[in-house]
Amino acid sequence: MRYLATLRDTEHEFDFEQLDANTCAVRLGEQRFELDLRRVGPGSFSVLIGNRSFDFDVTQRDEELIVTSRAGAWRINLVDEKRRAVRAILGRHLSGRVELKAMMPGRVVSVLVNPGDQIEAEHGVLTVEAMKMENEIRTPKAGRVIEVRVAAGQTVEKGEVLAIIE
Repeated sequence: MRYLATLRDTEHEFDFEQLDANTCAVRLGEQRFELDLRRVGPGSFSVLIGNRSFDFDVTQRDEELIVTSRAGAWRINLVDEKRRAVRAILGRHLSGRVELKAMMPGRVVSVLVNPGDQIEAEHGVLTVEAMKMENEIRTPKAGRVIEVRVAAGQTVEKGEVLAIIE
């Protein structure tokens, strides 16, 4: 999955690939790093890159991540390629039915809406835990929740329809 991270007004594009339960690969430009990533607390992570170890805490505030380590704290705006594409078309009027799908396998942590709810664009619909991080799935448009196809605690597969907004 391709991401765009903005840190101190500088954009960094990178690819992220989950290799197994605790191992992932990150490609930044021509460099590729394999990481051993483990959640050690509710918002705490330990990362091994080669023979170097890093510990950090992550707090999510909308699309912004606040990453804190012994070296300091950073505010990072993280957007995946699908959300970037949605933003590109939001300049035009987005209409019709929208299916919110799981971007990767995970577990539904919470459902934030009910069928029939009227919601605004970018409103949180549900939270999915994937790759040891909780991700809030938001609607790209204002509308009415037609259907919620999942419940808290349920596991989901990549591409599975989670909710429908009209």
